[in-house]
Amino acid sequence: MARKIGKAVFDTGPLIHLNEIGLLRILKLFRSIILVDEVFNELNKNAVLHAQIKNLRSIKLLQLKPKNKDISMLLAEKYNINLAESSSISLAVQEKADVFITDDLDARTIAKNLGIEVHGTIGIITRAFREGFISREIAISKIKELYEKSSLFITKDLVNWAVKEIMGYK
Repeated sequence: MARKIGKAVFDTGPLIHLNEIGLLRILKLFRSIILVDEVFNELNKNAVLHAQIKNLRSIKLLQLKPKNKDISMLLAEKYNINLAESSSISLAVQEKADVFITDDLDARTIAKNLGIEVHGTIGIITRAFREGFISREIAISKIKELYEKSSLFITKDLVNWAVKEIMGYK
């Protein structure tokens, strides 16, 4: 029986990357997905993806409280990350999210330093496999597709590591 992950805050990148490889369906892995306006606005640049995300029942759009907006601005300035990333980190703190999903290395580091559990697109795919949402074959092919066809920059070493992890999972 598949176990769902509780509350997740998503940055823009993983949503784009999952869409590029036709794997948005694994968002069912999460009980609740929360987005900030900045992420939703970035998604608006792709009308089809924006509409798909908007129609998912598990996705909620939430506003940052004034204090968290200030924290978001400080994070963006101090660490030179974009407002969607800093706002997502602030939202994860505000909403006590179970996990923050981003592919941005700086955003990952900042979130981890704040005590937030962080995963990226590859982590979502491997978790979807482990929880039975997708088969081993689909997980491996989609990770390879991330490398070959998506806009996500990942190394061949990371792809090989992820494939090895999936192959070794019982």
